Formats: sequence, structure tokens, C-alpha cells
Amino acid sequence: MRAVSPYTSHERGAPTLVATERHSQRLQCMARDVAGPDGLSFIAVFLATITLGSGILNLISVMGGASQTKVLAPVFPLEFISLSRTLTILIGLALIVASLNIYKRKKRAWGIVLALSSFSTTLHLTRGLNYEEALSFALFLLLLLTRDVFTVKSGRPDFRSVLLRLLVSAVAAIAYGITGFWLLDERHFGIHFRTGDAIVATLRFLFLSGDARLLPHTPYGHWFLDSLYIITLTASVYSGFALFRPRLYQFRIVPRERAVAREIVQQYARTPLDLFKLWPDKSYFFSPSHRCVIAYRVADNIAIALGDPVGPEGEIEPTVREFLEMCRDSGWAAAFYQTLPDFVPLYLRLGMKKLKIGDDAMVDLLDFSLDGKSKRELRSKVRQLEDMGIHTLECEPPVPDDMIAQLKTVSDQWLRIPGRRERSFTLGQFDPDYLRSKPVLSVVDSTGTVLAFINLISVDRAEITGDLMRRRTDVPNGIMDYLFIKLFRYARERGYARFSLGMAPMTGFQEHEEATAEERAIHGLFQQLNFLFSFRGLHHYKAKFATSWEPRYLIYRNLLELPRTAFALRRVSEIREEKDEGGASEEKQAYGRK
Repeated sequence: MRAVSPYTSHERGAPTLVATERHSQRLQCMARDVAGPDGLSFIAVFLATITLGSGILNLISVMGGASQTKVLAPVFPLEFISLSRTLTILIGLALIVASLNIYKRKKRAWGIVLALSSFSTTLHLTRGLNYEEALSFALFLLLLLTRDVFTVKSGRPDFRSVLLRLLVSAVAAIAYGITGFWLLDERHFGIHFRTGDAIVATLRFLFLSGDARLLPHTPYGHWFLDSLYIITLTASVYSGFALFRPRLYQFRIVPRERAVAREIVQQYARTPLDLFKLWPDKSYFFSPSHRCVIAYRVADNIAIALGDPVGPEGEIEPTVREFLEMCRDSGWAAAFYQTLPDFVPLYLRLGMKKLKIGDDAMVDLLDFSLDGKSKRELRSKVRQLEDMGIHTLECEPPVPDDMIAQLKTVSDQWLRIPGRRERSFTLGQFDPDYLRSKPVLSVVDSTGTVLAFINLISVDRAEITGDLMRRRTDVPNGIMDYLFIKLFRYARERGYARFSLGMAPMTGFQEHEEATAEERAIHGLFQQLNFLFSFRGLHHYKAKFATSWEPRYLIYRNLLELPRTAFALRRVSEIREEKDEGGASEEKQAYGRK
């Protein structure tokens, strides 16, 4: 499993222009202090604006806007209009692409703009000293002195992806231009375009060189020429962004790091969910002391942490802060999935937002009873099944091989039910070693055939829960109800205080709960889509047993990231064959195996 080492600031590679190291450090600290709660400094925003404006200025100059460039040149000093048109276009596009990545504090974009500002300063010097040279040089110095603001790493430049994007974009743009010219009515330009004429005209405009003979006579003609410029610029910018893709997440298994994580979880785990942090699909981020750990996976450039950090309470907040900084420096968004209410104020202090994603159904084992009118149907079902010779069988670890074989048969049948499949991240998977290492409660018939089973996990006597809950396809109705009732008695006899039935998603809000407008709007939308997701049905089933409900949250940065986070959650929950450093698949590194 790939473990991420504690965050450290990037090394200072370039020599500083200030007189002393102390002065350099003071300036760099000032630059870091300017950064806002979202990690984006005012300096980065300012430089991004200058870069974007300079790029637009250069493109306007190529397209014939000489008067505009004279007005804007004092504001945007990165000016290259004295160069050839083609080079000016390329530099302009590079500045536009780099501007957004300057805003994102990308190191590579900082280097590109630094080089271009140096180039611009040199060009101005060749024409004599003036204020433009001073502005370009000031920008160059500002970039040097604020280099610590730009900490976000990019992946290796994917030139193959750039060329592929360029090819696809070029084919689409050329096809658009040729077809458009060929279909144009003669009144728009006073020319009847044949195929050859359409090809020549398209290529001229796609290379932003234009054609003096093409004078539009109608508003539609003007719009069509503008559309060619827009398509060309869009295609170029789209291709250029491949150079600034986020840092690639490489999953690797490092047994030593997992061993450290296991020690932390054994000492500081708060809920059974923390045990899934030890499954081999997780990467780890440790605090500097290696006493606190965050288990996470990355998909779609979003690092999704499972639950809250595990470790001493005093180290939780600094560990979260450093994890968020590591994600920003890697170009990833960050989210925490199924967090407890305990640390929500901490996340909010760090600039994150919360979304209630459901409630954990809890059964107080001391208070649970089958007495009363509301439990009459359950009592009847228990008597009916026991009259058929059905009963429960308890297996403590190590579970024998003949029982594992029966559990495998049940699991295989369960997986054939439409919509059922193995998942990961928040759940375990059927692995003989994993099943053998945990208590299993099964329902068997009079012949000893296993009809259904559940394996049990816990971190202390305060709470116990089930992981794999599976049944055959041809069992009598009410088997799972019977299994739960017997399970509650089993757990109470062994001193457990409560049982978690798992989360019921998007259950709304209780009267005393505080919810943001965003949370209420999202819950309202999902409740309208209940016919697709059956949230109410799951909540209704768990309510038969639950004595209390505890909220669970998704912690995220901003609302625009939520759709992408949902897709990332789906991806991290899928079973994939990951390789460890020795070449073994993830399935061979199951939980509990030594």
C-alpha cells in the first residue's frame, strides 16, 4: 500500500536575489501569510490576472486590434507583438493556459510564466529602457520572491495526450471551417466557395493569419469568421491543459506502513469503520509523529479519506490540515466520507463544508426487546421459523474450513441477485482468511445447511456491527429479521452495549439538527428521486430495530466538487486488481493475513 510521508514544504531550488538568507525567508513567509483559507493567495490571483490579460493582449494584436493593444499594454506587460504572428499566437495561448494554472498555484505554470516574463524583459531592453521594461522586470522579481506560493505539482507532461487532443481538435475545426465556407451563401462574402477555396480559407483562419480578400458583407459573415478564431483558440487551450494535469496517484502496497497503521488503529480506533482502513485498498497519510493516520484513496483527482483520522485527539486537527495541504500540492481535491459528528467543527474551522449523507441505525442492546404490540410480527416470525427447525450457529475464530465452504456457497448465490456485487473501501469482501479471523453467526436449517450468515467486527465493547450479511436465494421469508434478532441477543450476552445496523442514506433531518441551505436542497432532491434509490425503504427496514440514529457526514471543499466526488466514491468502491511491490494482487493481501 502506498503510504504518503508526512508533508514537508518543497525544497528551495533556485538562488534568491535578496541579499541574505534571513531576508529571503522573511519574504517567503510574508508570501505564505497572504494565502487565504482556500490556499489560494492574493499574489497568485494577481499574477493569474496579469498572465491572462497579457495572453489576450497578444492574441488581439494578431487579430488586428492594434489600437486596443496600445491602450492595454501599460496594464499587461508581457507583450510580444514585435515577434512573428505565429510565435505571438503560441505565446499568447501559452499565457492563457498558464493563467488558470497560476491561479491553481501550479509549479510548472510558475516556471513557464517566469521564463516568458524574462523573455519579455529582454525584448523590451532591446528597444531601450522604458516603463514597460520596468513592469516586466517587476513581474519577474515578484514571481521569484513568491515561488513558495506555487507548490502544486503536476504530473509528467503527457505529450502523447497533447498531440492526440491537437489532432482531434484540428480535424473537428477543419471540418467545421470547410463545411461552413462551402455552405455559405454568396451574399455573405460576395464569393462562391468551391471545395479548394473552402480548404484554403479555413487553413488561413485556423492559423490566425486571416485573408485580406475575405471581407464579410453581412453580420452572419462576421460571426462565422469570429467563430473560426474561437474554435482555434479553444482547441489550442484544450490541448495545452494536458501539460498541467494533476500529479498522478500511484497505488503501491508498503507493508511497513500498513503495520504502523494497524498499531494506530488498534490503539485509537473509535468505531468498527476504522477497521476497514486496514484493508489493502487504502493509502496512508501519517502525522509527523506517526501516531495519527488518515486512510484514503484517490479517484478522478479527488483524495477520499475514509471516516475521520485515527490517533490522539490533539493530533487530529494538524493532521487534517497537513493532509489538505498535501492534496492541494498534488492538485487533488479532498473529501472525508462517513465522518462522525465529533469532528465536524474541526473541519469547518479548516474551511471545509459538511453534507449530512445519512444516519447510522443504532440498537441499544440493553433496551432492545421483542415485547410490545409493535414487535408482534417479529415474535410470530421467530416462532414460525423455529418450528421449521431453523436455528442459529455461532462460530468463533478461527472458523473451520467446512463452514467457510458453506459460507462461500451462500455468498455466491447472494452475488447472483441483481444489483449485488462485491464492493470495497467501506466494506470487506469475501475472503476465506478474513472470514476465518472474525466471529460468524449463521442461520441453518434442520439438516445443518447454512441459509444466511453475518460476520462481526468491533474495536471495543461499546459497539459491534456486521460486515458481510448474505443469504441464499431460496430461503423462507424473514430469515434476515431472524438473524438480526438472534444477533442482538448474541452481542448482549458478550457484553456489547450497542449494535450498528449501518447507514441509511439521505434520511432527512431531525428537529434539533442544524442544516445548511445546501444540505436541505440536496436532501430534498434525493427524496424526490426515491423511486430510483429506495432510500425510504432501507430506512423503514432498519427502523424496525433501531433505538436511535446518529448522523454521518461527507466533508468537502466546495459545492462544485460534489458531483465529481460522487463519481470518485463510486470508483473507489469498485473492486480492482491492484499490485503490491512484489507483484501480488490486492485479493492476495486480504485483511488479517500475515
